[in-house]
This record gives sequence, structure tokens and C-alpha cells, in this order.
Amino acid sequence: MKRMLLTFMMFLMSLGPEFADTGVEKQQAGRQAAITITVAGDMMFDKHVGALIEKEGGAVVFEDYAGHLKSSDFVFGNLETALSERGIPVEGKAYTFRSSPEIAGLLKENNFTAVSIANNHILDYGTAAFTDTLQHLKAAGVFYGGGGYTREEAEAGVVIEKKDLRVGFLAFSSVIPNVAWYARENRPGILGAYRIQEAAYTESIRKLKEKCDLVVVSVHWGKEGSTEVRMQEMETAHKMVDAGADVVMGHHPHVVQGVELYKGKPIFYSLGNFVFTQSRSALSNRMLVASLRYDSEKKLAGIDLVPGIIMGGKPVRMDVEQKRILIAELNRLSKNICF
Repeated sequence: MKRMLLTFMMFLMSLGPEFADTGVEKQQAGRQAAITITVAGDMMFDKHVGALIEKEGGAVVFEDYAGHLKSSDFVFGNLETALSERGIPVEGKAYTFRSSPEIAGLLKENNFTAVSIANNHILDYGTAAFTDTLQHLKAAGVFYGGGGYTREEAEAGVVIEKKDLRVGFLAFSSVIPNVAWYARENRPGILGAYRIQEAAYTESIRKLKEKCDLVVVSVHWGKEGSTEVRMQEMETAHKMVDAGADVVMGHHPHVVQGVELYKGKPIFYSLGNFVFTQSRSALSNRMLVASLRYDSEKKLAGIDLVPGIIMGGKPVRMDVEQKRILIAELNRLSKNICF
């Protein structure tokens, strides 16, 4: 209990002295949210998820979270599948994902502002399927970050304006199966977040921050199946915040990892799966959706968590006891923040 109170007070202090000097009810009343940014984890609409959609329609996938997503001003997630009917699976990969192009419209219907395409599955079916994905997302009105037709496009990121606010989005991956997946001057592909690429990714963040009020950075990283954050991910996250990131959202481990508040900026090391095939592992079926509330001065006013479990390929909100257990575990894993 002492640790919970201490970390909560550290969270309040990091948000500003006006938070530390007031009660919870007063701080919420005095710092009304001007905008809400919602972040979610891995989304894959192939395999059992694709079969579910074919049987019951696309709306069923998001039905437990649709209201929450649609009430947010900005929604970001990781698209871990190509959206195409072309291409052949990359040789030598145990798992390859390709989903219907209609998923782009489904994402738009559920208020996704942008998705990360910087991950280890977006090029599973080759360059043709990758560029199809870019085209389908653009046609549906969903922005993408972390890749593009050229490296220049990928590194520029995107800027989205809403409610007189400019939010930037960038994405990177430190899980890249082949160097041929990298975006080049005249080659479509994605961006890396390995240590050797530190100068490049921090420069992209700095440049985007100059154009924006807030910057969200998505990163595909970490060890699959592990709830522990490795030092290399922590170092990368800190460098990204130092460069100008206001939110860092992580994925790839397929399990929920801890959250850190670094210099007042939230780092979600792994949000877990969001839309994914149900796993035999209970850990892999737990997931987080996080909504960050910012006030009119673009300062973080609060974080709301909506945890869930994957059931039959779709996210379902946890019941009270499931949520209590997950939040207790999350508090144990987190740093400088308590929920």
C-alpha cells in the first residue's frame, strides 16, 4: 500500500504542482480533458479472426470496445498483417498473416486515426501486398506510420489535426526478419529501432515534434511471452522521450508489460494483443487499451485503462475480478506510476 501511494503521488507530481497539492476529485474537476488519445496493441485479422469476421461480420470484432474507441479523439494501434489479396508467403517464417482489404474500412468505422505498419508481419506476403496495404489504408482514410513507399515518407511520420491540436505519429520496429524489409530511397518498406539506428529515429521524432503539440511513437520490440521489460527497450524508450515523444506505445511480446512514467511521459512497454487469435497461454490473452486525457494546455490530465481478454479472436472487457488481478500485476511491473 505504501508503494502504491508513493507511486501515485510521484505520478501526480510529474503532472505538475497543481496536481500534487489537490485531491483527486478537485484535480479532475480542475483539469478537464480537452482531448483523448487511445492506444491499443497488436491487431491481426487473419486465421481464426478472419473466419470469425466471415461468419459474423466485421462489427463483431470490436463490439465490446467500439463505444470506447469512438468516444476518443485519436486512436492508434499496431496493424500486424498485410491487407491484400496478392502475394505469396515469405519462405521460412513459421507464421505469416494476410487479411482482407476490407479491414481498412473496418478500422475507419471504429475510429482508428492511424496504425503502425512497422512490425515483423507487414511484409509477410511481399512488397506487392505491402503497397496494397498502404493504398487500402489511404483510401479508407486511416493514416499509417513506420513505413511507406520510400524511407523519406516513412521518416516524416504523419500529422493529424483535430480540435485545434496537432498530433504526430511515428512508428519503428526492432523486430525485422530481413534487411530487405527496410524502406530505402526508392524502395517501399519499414523503419528500424535498433541501437544502430538511434540517430535516425531520434532525429525523426525531433523533427516531427517541431510541427506538433503532441507526438505518439509506436514501437515493435521486446521478448515474446515475457512480462519483463529488458534494459534495451527501456533505454530506447527514454531516448525517444528525450527526443520529443509524449507517448510511447509498445507491442510484440503478446503479453501485457509494465508502464513507466518517464519525465511525465507515459511509456506502455507492451499493451499485449488487441485483435488476435486466442492463445493457449492465459498471459497472451490479456490485453490493455489505454486512454490518455490531455487538458487545454496539452498536459497529461489522467490515464484510463480498459483491460480485456481475447476470446474467440476478439477483445472482450474483463470482469471486475479479472481487472483487479491484472491491475495488481501491472502495478507490480510498472515504474513511477500506479493505477
